[in-house]
Amino acid sequence: MEAQPTDPMALGLLMFRAHQLARAQANQAARPTGIELHHANVLAAVQAGQARSQRELGTALGIDKSTLVRIVDDLERRHLLERRRSAHDRRVYEIVITAEGERGLQEAGELYRAAMVGLLEVFDAPEQHQLHDLLTRFVTQEQR
Repeated sequence: MEAQPTDPMALGLLMFRAHQLARAQANQAARPTGIELHHANVLAAVQAGQARSQRELGTALGIDKSTLVRIVDDLERRHLLERRRSAHDRRVYEIVITAEGERGLQEAGELYRAAMVGLLEVFDAPEQHQLHDLLTRFVTQEQR
C-alpha cells in the first residue's frame, strides 16, 4: 500500500504548533534564568564563534536586523553579551559572550534539555533519532 501524500499546509501548521509547544515548554522551564530560547539562540551562536559582527550573526541565524538589535541590546543590558570595537575595523562592533552569559546559557541549557526530554517521551529512541535527522535535513536546506 502506497503512502498518501501529506497536505503541505496541514504539515506546515503542525510544524508551527510543534514549535509553539516546544518553545513554551522550554521558556517555562528556563524562566528562573531569564533566558528565553531567542536569547539562547544568539548566545549559543556567539559562544560557538559562528559570527563576530552583528551583521554576520543576523545572517547566520536568519534574524532580521531590527529584531537582532533588540535581542543583543537586551542581552548587553543584562551583561550576558558585550559589543566591542573590532581591532580590524573600528566601524564594526564584535559581539562577545561574557562569563555571566556563558554561565546563564549553561544553566538555561540544562533546563531546556529537561523540558525537551519530557516532550520527547512520546517517541522511542529510534524515533527521536529519526526526528532529529529529519529536522536537521529540513533546517539545513537553506544552506545548500
